[in-house]
Amino acid sequence: MLKKSKISFSLMLSAFILLTMCASGFPQTLQELLRESQYRQSEAQSRKPEISPLGLKEVTEKPTEMPTISAPEEKTALDRRIDPEKYMVGPGDEFMLYLWGQLDQGQLLRVNPEGKLLVPYVGPIEVAEKTLARAKKEIIRRVKKRYDKIEVSVELSNVRRFRVFVTGEVEIPGTYQAWAVDRVSDMIKKAGEIRVMAGPVKTAGIGETARSREIGSRRNIRLSRRNGETIVVDLDRFLTIGDLEANPYLKTGDVIYVPSKGETVTILGAIKAQGVYEFRKGESLLDLIELAGGLRENAQLTGVEMVRYKDDGVTREHFEVNLNELDRTNPENMDRKLLLKGGDQIIIRHLPDWHRKALVWLYGEVKYAGPYPIVEGETTLTEIVQKAGGFTKDAFLTKAEISRWAGRQAVDPEFQRLRSMANVQGGIEAMRGLEYAYFKTKSREKRGVMAVDFERLFVEGDLAQDVLLKHGDSIVIPKKLEMVNVTGEVRYPGLIPFVPGEGVNAYIDRTGGYSWNADQGKARVIKGKTGVWMKLDQVERVEAGDTIFIPEKAEVNWWEIVRDTSAVLGQLATFVILAQSIAGL
Repeated sequence: MLKKSKISFSLMLSAFILLTMCASGFPQTLQELLRESQYRQSEAQSRKPEISPLGLKEVTEKPTEMPTISAPEEKTALDRRIDPEKYMVGPGDEFMLYLWGQLDQGQLLRVNPEGKLLVPYVGPIEVAEKTLARAKKEIIRRVKKRYDKIEVSVELSNVRRFRVFVTGEVEIPGTYQAWAVDRVSDMIKKAGEIRVMAGPVKTAGIGETARSREIGSRRNIRLSRRNGETIVVDLDRFLTIGDLEANPYLKTGDVIYVPSKGETVTILGAIKAQGVYEFRKGESLLDLIELAGGLRENAQLTGVEMVRYKDDGVTREHFEVNLNELDRTNPENMDRKLLLKGGDQIIIRHLPDWHRKALVWLYGEVKYAGPYPIVEGETTLTEIVQKAGGFTKDAFLTKAEISRWAGRQAVDPEFQRLRSMANVQGGIEAMRGLEYAYFKTKSREKRGVMAVDFERLFVEGDLAQDVLLKHGDSIVIPKKLEMVNVTGEVRYPGLIPFVPGEGVNAYIDRTGGYSWNADQGKARVIKGKTGVWMKLDQVERVEAGDTIFIPEKAEVNWWEIVRDTSAVLGQLATFVILAQSIAGL
């Protein structure tokens, strides 16, 4: 027994000494240390660690290519490249972690609901509410701390989805899923857009559009964030001038509230998009001008008129503004920005005669037809014809004319009255003699045609006919028509070649003479130059372009003649009998 006890004690003592040596780092000889170091190096070269969802494992061979990683199926369209300095990371964002060098591995990781990214064998990394750039730096730092001999890169592979709330004056208020790159306008669209009035809308006024039907506000939308921040969203500013700050990106838990449309301001005159705009508190006159597309080139910067309601909401005050004195770049001095109030009306006037156009148009038989600039009150008709290279050989000066735009637009109240009378049954018969003559003359008249005789000016040299031109004048030089038109009751009506000096009867004879039904007494010559109707015996000479018109005889209603004659004879017989009766008495 004593011997066995000694042996057991010796074994226990040896084991204790061995454990103590291992635990205390018992010193080794130099040869042992070298052998151990060489062994560990050769062992490290024959194996490498690999990150996988299950942890660290040993591999004996280096993979020949990167493993295939399945990406998320659902993606979202981006409106621009994500800015790492502005994009805020949150739960649901997905990252692709790449490791190479001693490792060749990629890993798809997602930020968990607590805002942490769980990297195997590295641990959780807090990334929520950090910019993408800062989060990537932190991830790389933590991974390299664990694996210092490898290269690391990390990329955002997909953005997160979350819920936001859309309330107020939208068609379908509620909760909607959003991507981290969605903006307020995207959620309002999902909610059915801003509510509009029901039923018909009266005719829009100056500057009003279909957008005036909207009940909800477009410029005072409130975006409330979980941290208590409130942002005013201005969709009109976003859509009109592309201000992205007016339509921010969404975050988890955002609440969008579309209030009812409030007061308006009006801007008219020399502005590119004059009209009525929704009022936004804190907006200056320069902000409104920018929203309205900016000033026109002919805007008068001084003397801008502003009409503003006083506090009683009834009385209005007028004052003038000099836009040259307003300053957008000095936010401390808000007086120089001129803040607006609801109901303000701004009128920006045009500079008189700014880039005033002065053109005339020359048509027909000239060498170079087209528009020509003039100096009003100085440029004459002959000067423009000379610029156009003169007339062609086919120019018909007899019927050339100048039409003045102002004359074409002028309204003749008396002619309008007579025309209205003529449209009523029996109205023409009710006209007095001079009224009817005036009506006929004005009906034949070409509106706006000036009394200029081109033949007297360009053939005879009568400078009294050389009129001064005005903007909008239209000069027409027709082609020669060396014909006389004979129409109506002749045997062969049509165009007859013009023969200088021939009379009316000669042209009628050349058409075969009058037909059996011609009313020769009512034949007329319509002058081509003036449009005046003349009896045949009043025409001194027939000119090229004249028309000879022979009407047909009026049909005779013999029944009406017999009836009327019988009535007259009956009345006459009655009168005779009455006279005889009186004489007998």
